Amino acid sequence: MAITTASDLAAGQIAMVGTARMTYEHRAVCTNIFTRMALGPGEKSMYIPKFGALPDAADLTDGVDMTQAQSLTISGTTHTTDEAGIKVIITKKLRSQLKEDAYRLAGRVVGDSIARKIDKDGLALFSGLSNGLGSASTTFSISYLVAGITQLKGQSEPAPEPYACVLHPFTFHQVVKNISQPGTSNMPPDFQMEKLREYWRGNDPLYSVPLFIDGNITPDSSDDAYGAIFSKIAFIYLVGWEPENWLEEDKSLRGWEIGVVADYAMVEEDDAYGRYLLFDAAKPTS
Repeated sequence: MAITTASDLAAGQIAMVGTARMTYEHRAVCTNIFTRMALGPGEKSMYIPKFGALPDAADLTDGVDMTQAQSLTISGTTHTTDEAGIKVIITKKLRSQLKEDAYRLAGRVVGDSIARKIDKDGLALFSGLSNGLGSASTTFSISYLVAGITQLKGQSEPAPEPYACVLHPFTFHQVVKNISQPGTSNMPPDFQMEKLREYWRGNDPLYSVPLFIDGNITPDSSDDAYGAIFSKIAFIYLVGWEPENWLEEDKSLRGWEIGVVADYAMVEEDDAYGRYLLFDAAKPTS
């Protein structure tokens, strides 16, 4: 068990600094754009049925009975949840030496940890999609986004809208370059200048699809990273219970536990409703 002592957090003590600082965390994206479902009281798992498509309706003849009936086919998936959690221990000695704001921030950092864990579980699903665009060392461009949208809409079973696109910030850099540099694309100059000033905040729609950047995506050893474009129903955030935090005194240890636990699952519900985006995510230099 890792125990935080006075010597471990010297940077947060009154004698060392006046104001404590916390590590800035990337904003969690997946919990907000996946389809959220929750287990009900007493439910161990969730079964999600899907009806198959019927053949085209048949031509009829006036006065002739329609005798042929079609069978409904149902397939489905079953999903269960698992727990994840983290806790830290702050000793009584350390608490007496910390500024009050630093002690409150300890709870925030614990919360960020569970949020990052849930988000990374969702991001890990992107590489498991069967179909996608791009490959290692390929530079992303808006044309790939258009191709992804077109594939989702044009396949035999079109993916239901709304769609979303998630990219690593370094991959997303190419989108900024494509649309915001005057004279380098077919975008209207006024639009380019507006986005150049704003640096394209990262959650504005492009071709009616919101684009999100997520720094929790981890590039591989070759600086390539998986993003995805997908229908919201392609992935599910299944909740047993939302993250619950606690503060509990441990008298024998002479300290306090600060922790959080969540029961959830990030699952792929329909493989055909998404496309992975595998592109270069090296740190931009221009």
